[in-house]
Amino acid sequence: MSDRPVVVLGAGCAGLSAARRLRGLGRPVVLIEAEDHVGGLAGGVHLGRDVYEYGPHIFHTTDASILADVKALMGADLLPYKRTIEIKFLGNYFKFPLSISDVLLKLPLTTVLRAGFSFLWHFTKGFFVEPEVENSETILRRYYGDVLYRIFFKDYIEHVWGVSPAGFSPSFARERIPRFNILEVFDQLAAALKKKFVSAAALKTEGYVEKVAGELWTTKRGFFMICDRMAQDAVKKGADLRLSTKVVGLERDGARVTAVRVESGGKRERIECSGIVNTLAVNEAAAQFSPALSAETMKAAAALRFRAIVFVGLKVRREKVLRASFMYFREHSFNRITDLAHFGFHMDPPGTTLLVAEITCDPADAIWKDEKTAVEAVTADLEREEIVARGEILTSTVFRTRHAQPMYLLGYEAALKTLLDAFAALDNAETAGRQGRFQYVNTHVAMKMGFDAADRLHTKLAKS
Repeated sequence: MSDRPVVVLGAGCAGLSAARRLRGLGRPVVLIEAEDHVGGLAGGVHLGRDVYEYGPHIFHTTDASILADVKALMGADLLPYKRTIEIKFLGNYFKFPLSISDVLLKLPLTTVLRAGFSFLWHFTKGFFVEPEVENSETILRRYYGDVLYRIFFKDYIEHVWGVSPAGFSPSFARERIPRFNILEVFDQLAAALKKKFVSAAALKTEGYVEKVAGELWTTKRGFFMICDRMAQDAVKKGADLRLSTKVVGLERDGARVTAVRVESGGKRERIECSGIVNTLAVNEAAAQFSPALSAETMKAAAALRFRAIVFVGLKVRREKVLRASFMYFREHSFNRITDLAHFGFHMDPPGTTLLVAEITCDPADAIWKDEKTAVEAVTADLEREEIVARGEILTSTVFRTRHAQPMYLLGYEAALKTLLDAFAALDNAETAGRQGRFQYVNTHVAMKMGFDAADRLHTKLAKS
């Protein structure tokens, strides 16, 4: 076995899992993280004793091995949690996923009747007529009917993503938006029967459809505490964790990655490696190679896009502000806001809570660069909504992420396949995680991706 380490790029859930598994397999590991703490998007932002999360993060999984692993790491620090979500629309609050009772009781009767006929028409039509071009709009019409699609999804998606649902691949609707609750009954029945009569299968990461299944868990410091324990375990097992270190280049000799160039504190270093596990944005990682990958691969890298988010964190002089764990709005500067008091976070001082509002954007937008504008926009909208009075806000902070969500634009599958094929063609490289595989996944799936990538790389290296 080579003395040169496997370099894991990124210490989010996937990277931490890969590092832990590789150490368990006896591989030397260097784990590189650009931030000053681990966790990636699940690691939050740390200001004193406060942890502001990049949107709501909870731990859940139906994978017995991952659940047992996290429970062993966390012990009594893993706390049960009940999630609640609401959408504000037409002056009413709707539960999400949409329930039949909410639609029947809170929408005007004429709208309910139109929505009912529309739902039955599009649902039935879907069995007999296939659209000429399948996209997220055709999927959502089939899920909800045209009336509810236009009321709850069309304008909202355009506001959040800057793209019409007709411009999104059908994968976006299938993986990101739950079906109407009446259809979930059949899924739940099938799941119950499968659990009773069929042995549990390993968690599949390819084509994963987002669902919150299994028990929900949190900690007093959010998901960061889980990531921190994973990092402690990796270091205990011998991984070399390097924080505040940025990857600036990947060297290769033909189909073999030979070294990773990094920068920390203004100093650059070249780390010779036996292989890499990448969890950075797959298109940007592909652009780091020297010599460069093929022109076709570079064209594919340029075709993939991520949606950026500006987060506005507010410390508020109140124990709890929102009526739900997190809420969606369609007419404000922010599209989602989270109240971390609902997650059992430790609050300092007592009697306060932390709110995190999300403004989706493009890095070229002014809101990405202007923190004062972002804070004022959120504050004004919260006052207008009568959620928070300006005088209750103790402090504010702005943080950002450029690669918040992969954008499933029509045709993205071809570009993604080209990139993943390019990584697969390398003899000693794997790519994993939400950014690493351009796939919207939950944290437990990212963990599974990391474990699987480590196993595949270990097998590759053993054969070389």
